[in-house]
Amino acid sequence: MSERRSPNENIGRERTRNTMSDEFYERYKGKYDPIGPTEKQREERRRKKQIRMEKARRRRIRRIKMVVAGLLIITVVVSIVVGICMGIKSCMNDDSEPANGFKTVTNTSPTGTDSEAVNKDNVDKNDPLSFVTVNIEDNDTDGNFSSQNAAVYLWEDAAYEIFGASADRSDIYADAINKAANSLGDDIKTYSMMVPLHAEMNLPQRLKDDAGCTSQSANISNAYKKLKKTQPINVYNVLAEHNNEYLYFKSDHHWTGLGAYYAYTAFCEQTGQEPMTISEEGTHSIEGFTGSFHTYGIGLVDRVDYYDLPYSTSCMLYINAESVGQPADIYYQNEDAGENSYGVFINGDNAKFIISSDCGTEKKIAVVKESFGNAFVPYLSANYSEIHVLDMRQSGVTDLKQYCNDNGINEVLFINNMMSANSGDRVTDIENMIS
Repeated sequence: MSERRSPNENIGRERTRNTMSDEFYERYKGKYDPIGPTEKQREERRRKKQIRMEKARRRRIRRIKMVVAGLLIITVVVSIVVGICMGIKSCMNDDSEPANGFKTVTNTSPTGTDSEAVNKDNVDKNDPLSFVTVNIEDNDTDGNFSSQNAAVYLWEDAAYEIFGASADRSDIYADAINKAANSLGDDIKTYSMMVPLHAEMNLPQRLKDDAGCTSQSANISNAYKKLKKTQPINVYNVLAEHNNEYLYFKSDHHWTGLGAYYAYTAFCEQTGQEPMTISEEGTHSIEGFTGSFHTYGIGLVDRVDYYDLPYSTSCMLYINAESVGQPADIYYQNEDAGENSYGVFINGDNAKFIISSDCGTEKKIAVVKESFGNAFVPYLSANYSEIHVLDMRQSGVTDLKQYCNDNGINEVLFINNMMSANSGDRVTDIENMIS
C-alpha cells in the first residue's frame, strides 16, 4: 500500500518540473527556431488565402451567370410559347366582333397618365377602349389648392375637382354593372357611360401632377375591359376633341349642356342612332350661375345653356319614392341665376322623372343616373318615345328588372361621373336597385 503524499510534497515536485523546463529552454534557445511561424511564413499563408478567396469568388460569379442565362432562356421559351398560343387564339377568333355587338380593342388603351394614351390620329373615337391624348393649352402659370377645400384645385379662374382613385375602385364599379346586367337578363340591353371630370380635360399635366390627379382614362379603360354583357360608351374622346369649348362649369363640378350634348352624340354613334342637332338660334341661357365651387375662388361665375328639342315632350316628376307623379317640363323654365341654375335640366335631382316624346320610335330606355345625367337625358327625347330617369340615390326601385318589365323597357343606361363611379356609396345604390 503506497503512502499518501502530502500536499506540500506535490507542490515541490511541480516546482522542480517547471524549473527544469525553464532551464531546458534557456539552455537550448539559440539552437532551435523561434516558437510560431515567421513573418515570411505568415505572408505566404496570406497569399495562399487570397488565392483561395479569389478562386471562390470566380466560382460564385460563374454560378450566377449560369443561373441568369438559364432564366433568360426560360423567359424566351415561355414568350415564344405564349406568342404561338395567342396566334392560334387569334386565328380561331377570326377577328370577329363579340356577341354583344361592340368592339373591344385592348392594345390601344392607356396605361397610366394622359401622356401615355394614344395619339388622336391613330384612334377610332368611338372605340370604347381607345383613348386619345388630350391637347391642353398651358400658359405656365401656377395653380393652388383652395384654402377652403383641399379637394378643389384653382387655376385660371376655374375650380377643378381633384380625382384620385386606384384601379381596384373601378374594378368594384365594373362588378356592380356586371351584376346589374346579369340581373336584367339577355332581353334587356345595358350600357355604361363613365363621364370624365373637368380636370382631365382642361388642367395641364404638370398641374395634375402637382395636385395629385390620377389618370381618368386609365380608370375608365380598366372598368370597361371588365364589362361582360354591358356595352361601354366612350365619351372621353369626343370631349377631348372639343375640350377648348365650354364643356364644364368654372364654379361647379358638373358638365355644361354642351358637354352633355357631345356625350349624347357619342352615345348615338356607338349605338347606331342618329343624334339630334343643336343650334345657336335654339340656345337659351341663364347668366349668373354660382355653382358648388363658387366660394372656393374669386370671380367664379358661369352661364347655363340649354337647347331646343326637335320633338314635343310631356313629363311626370316624382319628388321621392313615395310621391305621386306631377306634370313637369323637361326644362324648368322658371330657373334663374344663383346656385341652383343647373336645376333647369329636368327640374334637378328627383327620385324619378319620366319623359314622353313625340319622336315616334316607340323605343323605351331607363337611365340610372346621378346629377350628371340631368343635362344628358333631354337629348334622348329625339330617339326614344319614353325615357325613365331613375336617380340611383333615391329612386326607391329595388327590382330594376321587374320595373323594366312592367314598363316595357328593353334598354338601360348607367351614367356616372368619375367620382360617382369610384364611390362605394354609388356602387351600393346600384346594387340596391337589383337586389
